[in-house]
Amino acid sequence: MKPSRYTFHIIPDHEGTNRRFSFSRNTVIFILSTVITILSGLIFSVIFFIPKALDQQRMKIRYDEVIGERTKVLELYRDLERMKQMELVVQKALGADLAVSESGEGNLIQTTDDDVINLEPLEDIPSLMPVKGYLTQEMYDNQKADIRQHYGVDIAVPVGEPVMASAGGQVVFSSWTPELGNLVVIFHGNEYFTYYGHNKLLLVNQHEKVSRGDVIARSGNSGMSSGPHLHFEIWKKGQAVDPLSYFPELNKSNMSVD
Repeated sequence: MKPSRYTFHIIPDHEGTNRRFSFSRNTVIFILSTVITILSGLIFSVIFFIPKALDQQRMKIRYDEVIGERTKVLELYRDLERMKQMELVVQKALGADLAVSESGEGNLIQTTDDDVINLEPLEDIPSLMPVKGYLTQEMYDNQKADIRQHYGVDIAVPVGEPVMASAGGQVVFSSWTPELGNLVVIFHGNEYFTYYGHNKLLLVNQHEKVSRGDVIARSGNSGMSSGPHLHFEIWKKGQAVDPLSYFPELNKSNMSVD
């Protein structure tokens, strides 16, 4: 017959009072079950959750590495396009004609005697405001300063507004970047590039030709952005130029703070 109660005696090694505890059989079973459950939970946590936590940490480290590598690739890509742009200038100086490659390999420049890009002068030069909004950040390009450079202007605009090509040309980049989010870069010939960042939706593909005023994206808040706006840059001869020099009317809606 199974006992209905269990008695435990605690006898100290030194002089002292013996202690006696008596528990019912159900109480002992409950205590043992609770201890076993807790130990099993701890063992399961060690076996199951610790490897997952380590995997998550490794994935985070790898993600940070990929983001850093992608940023470097984008910077190299910009440098490459500027080098191609300078090659264009040299070719023009040598009297060579310029054509945009349609091979799909990303080549912008080829010399040819038959196929020439025919763009009107104003089509090459940024001359159309990509969006209508309020200027919230001016260009800041001071290489000696300790603060972060800002190579374009920020124009506050609601999410989903059409973003237009400031000039005609060829799309050389249309994808996501860590800093500018969904970004479109257009090569206009005549030594010009324009950048359109933080978009919600991209409507053009790489190598696609666009005309002045074509809708290339929908405004948004992607990338490193504190609110919906368009980041707009103009580059000429491999140098960032102030968009306010091309669009002084932006000063009428200037809300930027130095």
